Amino acid sequence: MSENITNADYIRYLNSLHNYNAGNSNSYGESNIKNSFFKEVMVDVEICDFILEKIKNEQPHIIILTGHAGDGKTSIMHQFFQKAGISVDVLSKTKSVWVAEGKKCFCIKDFSEFSEEERRDLLKDVLNRPKNGEYVFMVANTGPLINTFGEMFDEGDKREKAKIELINAMDANDGNIKKICGNDMCVINVAKTDNTYFAAEFLEKLINPQLWDKCMQCAKKEYCHILRNKEIIENNKSQVREFINNHFIWLNEHGERLTIRSMTEQLAFMFTGGVDCEGVKKMAKEHYYKYLFSNLFFGYYGTEINEKAFGILAVNTARKCRYEYKRMRADESLILNQDFENIFDKDVAAIVSAFCNKYSAVKGSNEFLRRTYIFLNRCEYEKEIKKRDMEDIFSRQFQRFVELSASDDKTAGKEETKLVCDALSMIYTGVIDKDEITLTLCRYSGIKQNVQLSIGKIYRDDVDIELKKSPESGFIGRDKKMLLFRHEYKGTVDFRLTLPMLDYFDELRRGVIETDIDPQLSQGIENFKTQIEKKFANGNRKRDCLEILVSSDGKNKKLKFEIDNDNLSME
Repeated sequence: MSENITNADYIRYLNSLHNYNAGNSNSYGESNIKNSFFKEVMVDVEICDFILEKIKNEQPHIIILTGHAGDGKTSIMHQFFQKAGISVDVLSKTKSVWVAEGKKCFCIKDFSEFSEEERRDLLKDVLNRPKNGEYVFMVANTGPLINTFGEMFDEGDKREKAKIELINAMDANDGNIKKICGNDMCVINVAKTDNTYFAAEFLEKLINPQLWDKCMQCAKKEYCHILRNKEIIENNKSQVREFINNHFIWLNEHGERLTIRSMTEQLAFMFTGGVDCEGVKKMAKEHYYKYLFSNLFFGYYGTEINEKAFGILAVNTARKCRYEYKRMRADESLILNQDFENIFDKDVAAIVSAFCNKYSAVKGSNEFLRRTYIFLNRCEYEKEIKKRDMEDIFSRQFQRFVELSASDDKTAGKEETKLVCDALSMIYTGVIDKDEITLTLCRYSGIKQNVQLSIGKIYRDDVDIELKKSPESGFIGRDKKMLLFRHEYKGTVDFRLTLPMLDYFDELRRGVIETDIDPQLSQGIENFKTQIEKKFANGNRKRDCLEILVSSDGKNKKLKFEIDNDNLSME
């Protein structure tokens, strides 16, 4: 077999998707779309179907797809054309097309590409088109869109009103058509849309066997870490997909939402490590452990940090999670006993065993083993082990939170309701009351006072945790649930309970932490308290009646005072 038969073009394409090496030409929308491999790795986006349905079923209006650079907006428009059966040059800035049974739609590929003057003229034209029975679908980065929209109005007050209404539609991100300064608009803000599903779907596309056919004919295949990474991922696909999906959910819930472009860069680098086919020819088989994808994902070559890899944003973000530095209950079998044959499949076990035979005493070897474990352990079908690992790698509440976010139920379980009620009771009074939550005027979370003024109470039996569809569910192709505090008689508190909050509540209840919490989390808890107090404060207190909560020896005592004809009496 000729040594010239390789899959160099595809490997070159993968390396062009990240910025590890110079010239990542395909990391940006138009150039990537023009590449012949793009259609093979393109992930189907439900937003396109949503937009087509809007044009089919609604009166003429303006559809705006906005967000940040790298959010995949250009790809979405490309898919829109494909699904509508329209052939359009990707370099065309604007195009009028006929879609959905003869309905005319004016499309703007990227509003941000135009000059300021061009944007003003273009937007004036856009605002008039629905009045003439024409739909508009435009892609625009957030900043230029807001500024130019404000300039459509002469008076200062109207300008600010226009910007505010547009921003409010972006924040709502519910896919509904709204009147924005008299214009019918549907605003989809992809920067606020859950894109965590993308990474696992993109991974599935990358390992498509048809893309790797020529690799099987390559004389260097036995020494190619790129092919080996593909084969290991393919043989352990469910575990790899699950960790990658959970990782991006974890980041998203902690305010580290990554763009589609960032995910693409990291996953492409995870296969190659920035090495092309020519580079592989210079490498030896023993480099497998160094270039194992579980290392590359976090910016490591084996046990060594690869500083250059941290130039890839998503790689650097993953490194900061420090999963491999967390002590795990699996450490005994993984590190002490080195029971690799029962933990990994035979190919991974062989790589890990060969590593430990030479480098088990090297600094960073334990972290190498943990990185391999979190991606490739074969314990997925053992529920208790899986639950344990999810707690050790992420947090105690993570697995349940993920389950609830995808649940078909309308409310969470009793345990989640108890957790939130216990935590609120601790936050307000310092102790857990099994019957009611006493609301008090207290300082910021974690600082307790011996004497507090009671401002209301909530009976715990009237509370549950509601699972409500997130606004974006209508156009992401699946129902994503939000967790909300709900009272049987007074309704839902308009504040989403986040994963960091649930983890904090869990730790608070168990006495793990007291006052030292992240400022962003502290602000979130205070905002939650504010919403609670708006609904429940003073609701149970009589006029001219004060209720004081006195803490002593870990117990709370309530004192009630009444004012009657200028006389103060205590119950």
